Amino acid sequence: MSRLTHWTRPLVLGLGLLSLTACSILPEAEPVNVYQLPGARIEPLSQPALPLALRINTPSAGFAQSSPRMLVNPEGNQLSTYKGARWSDPAPALMREYLVRAFNDAGLTVDVNTDEQGLHADLHLGSELRRFQVVYPDGPIRVVIDFKARLIDPASRRTLASHTFLIEQPLDDPQVTAVVEGFGMAAQQLAEQILRWTASTLEQQQGLAQPDQ
Repeated sequence: MSRLTHWTRPLVLGLGLLSLTACSILPEAEPVNVYQLPGARIEPLSQPALPLALRINTPSAGFAQSSPRMLVNPEGNQLSTYKGARWSDPAPALMREYLVRAFNDAGLTVDVNTDEQGLHADLHLGSELRRFQVVYPDGPIRVVIDFKARLIDPASRRTLASHTFLIEQPLDDPQVTAVVEGFGMAAQQLAEQILRWTASTLEQQQGLAQPDQ
């Protein structure tokens, strides 16, 4: 056996043991279940679609609300997350796509697009997603969606109307699957209220635009 082999064999064995030891102490990746927001179930409106293109912009949100993590407010001002669970997209994107589907299903306007597509729009729906979380304190466990909406004229950049929607959906079960269903029910209520508010606002705007007979 050469002198070189005599010295390198223990070195190789030692490096191999070190490698195995390092692998054994590295933490295993936490399994994560990814959940979609249940889809909207909106009946088509009875009146003809308005000859407008509506753009639904991605809601603005704070850092915590912009995450795909499922937020929970267990007490006071503390925010935590459900371990091993996340949304398929960040919450603002979830709400944007949910509202797009709701407005498309309702048929309020002839076209609905988003800020990501960059298409022409006669009217913008801007918004702020203030809360999208499960809340424990100050009452029963519930899903809370706090959402401020604005209808904006893109030509003048003038706000035509604004309204804050606060949805609170009680939960009978704190398990993640039940929580996801709770978010779906809360989002359904929000979409229905925003649709009614938008339709009423546009009806008023059209009335104001018509000349007196």
